[in-house]
Amino acid sequence: MITEGTLLVHCSANQALRCAPIAERPGAGLVISPFQRDEAGLLATAAYLLRQRHFEAPLLLDAARYAGPARLPASAPFNPRWLRRQRELGVPVLTDSGYVDSGDEPGLAGILHRAAVLPDTIAVLPLHPIWLQDRLHRTVLTGHIRAAGGPVALVLEASRDPFALPGVVEGLLAVLGCGVPTLLLRCDVSALGALCHGAAAAAVGTVAGLRHLTPRPAPQSGPVARGFRPAAPSAVFAPALSYRRINAISRARRRHPDPGLFGCACTVCDGRDVDWMAELDDREREVPAFEHSIRVLQDLRDELLRSADTAPASWTAHCTDAVYRSRELGWDPAPMLRHWQRHQSPGATVTRLTA
Repeated sequence: MITEGTLLVHCSANQALRCAPIAERPGAGLVISPFQRDEAGLLATAAYLLRQRHFEAPLLLDAARYAGPARLPASAPFNPRWLRRQRELGVPVLTDSGYVDSGDEPGLAGILHRAAVLPDTIAVLPLHPIWLQDRLHRTVLTGHIRAAGGPVALVLEASRDPFALPGVVEGLLAVLGCGVPTLLLRCDVSALGALCHGAAAAAVGTVAGLRHLTPRPAPQSGPVARGFRPAAPSAVFAPALSYRRINAISRARRRHPDPGLFGCACTVCDGRDVDWMAELDDREREVPAFEHSIRVLQDLRDELLRSADTAPASWTAHCTDAVYRSRELGWDPAPMLRHWQRHQSPGATVTRLTA
């Protein structure tokens, strides 16, 4: 059972055992996506967590057929076996939806109305950002969501943070006003904003690739570049309310050695300055970076949702303070902060999720 205000950890199947203890905190849970498109491995991991480890927090399984170079379109039919296996495991049922491109209204309607005839099923909507940014697209989207009437889980596409794009916050708030339970998958710090404005649950990714839906790369016309390295790990820096590279946090601390600003009381940092991870190489940083980030966001969630009536205003105040702190440290504020600051009124009434 997913209770209102649940902050989920979104990880890949090879990270699930490490993430499970973090996700067992009250008001938390786990979303697992396949590792290297291995759906069978994902289902086996979920079965182990539930039956051998006795994982009792909310657990959701994201097939992620909408992601990667070979992603499926929204018109792709659901896999009955995928839906059946989730029911057999006793977890909330997420559709294995394909990607909803910018002009694909038939695909959008198809996902919603196919999910609506299935019992206790959450329609996953992996969306091109124009569906939230553009007023006409937004009207079409919310119209279909209201007509279908069932719970939805949004996945937003962007090369980085989708909430940095103009109009995305407004579009999310419009969806939250549709009167259906709404989840947000593959998110970062904006998960807290979504919860403060009425989302039933929101999931924060452990790594950058699970904090948004990466657009499909354009076809290569020349030689394929070699020597690609994944992005260096980032960690949530609470005063700036954003993910920052650990080396950037370390440089800021040297310029502004304020222990009240950089000290962190989460169980990972244990009172140390956040940049202690700068002493590790990139591979060693990944696990403590996401463990620190999730625990910091969980604490912030508890603070922000202490009262549902004041949560939107509290979130706005945190965004305003984060803009000030970022500039104080010589950083450009995260663009999503300005977009959230414009919305100080309470969000949609929370609609209970029974799936």
